[in-house]
Amino acid sequence: MKFGKKVILGVAAIVLLAILAVATVSVLGEHKEETIIHVAYLPAAQSLPLFVAVEQGLFEEEGLSVIVERIESPNQIIDALVSGKIDAGAPSVAAGITAIVNAKNPDSLRIYSLTCGTEGVLNDELLIAKDSNITSIQDLKGKTLAHIPGVQFQVMAKKVLAMNGVNPEDVTLVELAIPQQLTSLSAGAVDAVLTLEPTATLGEFKGVSKLLVANPMVKSVADPWCGAAGVVSTSFMKSHPAEAKAFIKVMDKAIKQVDTNSETKQYLVSYLTLPDAVAKKTPTPITVLSYDANSTFLDAYQKFVDTFVEYKVIPSTIDVSTMLIRE
Repeated sequence: MKFGKKVILGVAAIVLLAILAVATVSVLGEHKEETIIHVAYLPAAQSLPLFVAVEQGLFEEEGLSVIVERIESPNQIIDALVSGKIDAGAPSVAAGITAIVNAKNPDSLRIYSLTCGTEGVLNDELLIAKDSNITSIQDLKGKTLAHIPGVQFQVMAKKVLAMNGVNPEDVTLVELAIPQQLTSLSAGAVDAVLTLEPTATLGEFKGVSKLLVANPMVKSVADPWCGAAGVVSTSFMKSHPAEAKAFIKVMDKAIKQVDTNSETKQYLVSYLTLPDAVAKKTPTPITVLSYDANSTFLDAYQKFVDTFVEYKVIPSTIDVSTMLIRE
């Protein structure tokens, strides 16, 4: 049987297309999908290292693609980490809730840094309205005390009250996200607020609030009070070990920059919607890398976590050192 030239050319074209198709599929199969790291932060000064890392291109230097997400509630950040909706958190993740999760589900979350306040380093604060006649924690009996949403600050509010001779049952506790706190305080909707920086600095600047107690958790819970942490989910560390290691490397670098360069506070302006004058005055907490956390920090963190046993949030404590990334 004889084939015409057109038939032969047609068959050749089909064969060539088939080869190209196989080659294309092969190339696509070898192409790795880009990993995007989802990172959450609480709108507080504790998150500054993340802002520095983003704005100074530190993630790009390590070949990382990162999407940051602002979340108003510490509980919601933890929920997102556990569910896999986010992979890591700025150094503003609630360290107490991180321990609670690991106590109930061991090795769910890992800590790459601790964020702490101590005497002389303002981090946590108890605020009242500028014209309030409240002069002590004892005066909060029969009043309304707002706190950052979630179990951590609820327990801290109860502990601070109890340590100052006030039965928590005699105070109305309400949850209030950081951006709404000063408005509610100045409007008289609440009598006091247990919160974090930069709320006190912003309230003073606006002339709507004043400090009742600086670092109440330092005075009543643990000194230093390491209420926040930089956290990475264990599942992300296992599924993307190289990216997780590079992410922690970037955060280490950013933390050191914040510690040594006050000019980094400029990034608080856009991320926390602060006037430039407030950003410059905002105190930054102590942020210690997990592998640098000595017995002073570990003992204080342990004392803080043990409070959740005292208030029956968890049945028994967890050794906090097991949560820290040391390598």
